[in-house]
Amino acid sequence: MAPSSNRQTTARARGGDGSELVVHDSQTDAPIIPIGALERLHEIRPDKVDWVFAQTAMEAQARRNEQRRVNTLEFVERLVGMFGAIVLACLGVGGGIYAALHGHDWLGGIVATATIGTLAVRFAPTRKE
Repeated sequence: MAPSSNRQTTARARGGDGSELVVHDSQTDAPIIPIGALERLHEIRPDKVDWVFAQTAMEAQARRNEQRRVNTLEFVERLVGMFGAIVLACLGVGGGIYAALHGHDWLGGIVATATIGTLAVRFAPTRKE
């Protein structure tokens, strides 16, 4: 899912005469239009409110399509990685067995152990703190 930021800031200032000024600011990267802005737009150009809604719908659909594409590519990347690991494991263990069957017992054991150990280190879950 695409990262979304929503930030609100409030600034207060007091004058020497006891008056207070409050300024609110809000920012988001999602296609959300504040109702107050739509009301002001309706007062100025009523025909543009429907256009804004149509553009917002198009933007939302584009975001969904992009997110679907990213999710699909991540899934394919993981499948290719797992398939590559299986091929590497088969080749490494098979090579170790081949070496052992041809009179190189130590070499065969080292190759097979190194292959399995390398894959175990790569795919072992890590704790994130």
